[in-house]
Amino acid sequence: MANVFAIERRRFQWTWLTTSDWLNNVVSNHQNKYRVMLVIQSLRVGGAETMVENLSYALVREGCAVLVVVLQPGETMLTERMRKYGVDLVILGKRPGFDPSVSGRLAVIMRDFQPDVVHSHLPILQYVVPAAKKAHVSNLVHTLHSLADKETTSTLKRVINRMCYRKGLVTPVALSEENKQSIKNLYEIGDSQAFVVANGVELTAFSSKQDFGIYGRVRLCHIGRFVDAKNHAALVLAAEHLKADGFDCIFDLYGDGPLYETTKELVASRGLTDSFVFHGLTDDVPNVLRNADIFVFPSVYEGMPMVLVEAMAAGLPIVASAVGGIPDMLEDGKSALLCEPDAASVVTAVERLLSDEGLRKSLGMAARERAADFSSDAMARAYLSVYKRKGVRAC
Repeated sequence: MANVFAIERRRFQWTWLTTSDWLNNVVSNHQNKYRVMLVIQSLRVGGAETMVENLSYALVREGCAVLVVVLQPGETMLTERMRKYGVDLVILGKRPGFDPSVSGRLAVIMRDFQPDVVHSHLPILQYVVPAAKKAHVSNLVHTLHSLADKETTSTLKRVINRMCYRKGLVTPVALSEENKQSIKNLYEIGDSQAFVVANGVELTAFSSKQDFGIYGRVRLCHIGRFVDAKNHAALVLAAEHLKADGFDCIFDLYGDGPLYETTKELVASRGLTDSFVFHGLTDDVPNVLRNADIFVFPSVYEGMPMVLVEAMAAGLPIVASAVGGIPDMLEDGKSALLCEPDAASVVTAVERLLSDEGLRKSLGMAARERAADFSSDAMARAYLSVYKRKGVRAC
């Protein structure tokens, strides 16, 4: 069996760790199982990354052998959690920028693991497709976690994607019907060439909210990366309006990202430091949601946000923008209040919830019931159906 290397980058030193024996044991322990190789750019805390975590657990429960390959170096909260669960991981140690060695190393891993399917996430097909060709792996599936034109703006990557999808080399999967339409439009493919599979969460990790009363300051929760799409600026402006209207609210913000400091500066410039808490990353989303009164999510665009499913599973009353796949997940006035992604619309929805405990309860309970349709087990079974469309055996 060829050597496989896991590489970990510490500063500018590269340590090559031979894992041939380890991977050989993985293969021998799962000889009669359907083998799924999940490939993702990184496993920092985020929606796509959490989806891969949940999918790996559910596929294992379905009887599959699962290997997760992470391109970028470094351990994270997710890698630690997945190792504890028993998921097999290889951290490849990709260098910054384009790393021409990645495809070759992926090909070696594919030849050793002999996957029945390689399922990639985030814009990495430029590495996965050449590797699969070298390793003679023909069953490739790729999930787009956003609108097609948002996944990548690189002309080269779009050319690669179009070729792979149109020739049937890779099966694209969208998170919602709107996202599927964006794939069809951008890459000029037929309806039968793309699929829709909703994200799923580990429902048993979340306890459903029972008490919808509000005691003391109102806790409004948001979890997400600090990037333009998540629209934190609207939350800051909404907080200003709520305070002016006499509502005593505190916004608990979780996550990191390039706009983290910018958002803190905006909060300070508006004199709202007493209305916001910046918690950074969290590895305990169920506990975070357990302590919230309302979940607020005013994104400008989305695929099918994992954290929104988690808020649904926690039974929280939700205010969310009606963009991307969100209207497919939640019904306005029944399981959430959906609004435009602007501060005024968010304020109107939040104030409506704050004035009506019965509405908070009915929306929270309906959201929890709806979350049952988005379990990680249902997601795994749906992906197995997509895998089988390529004409190979399934678990």
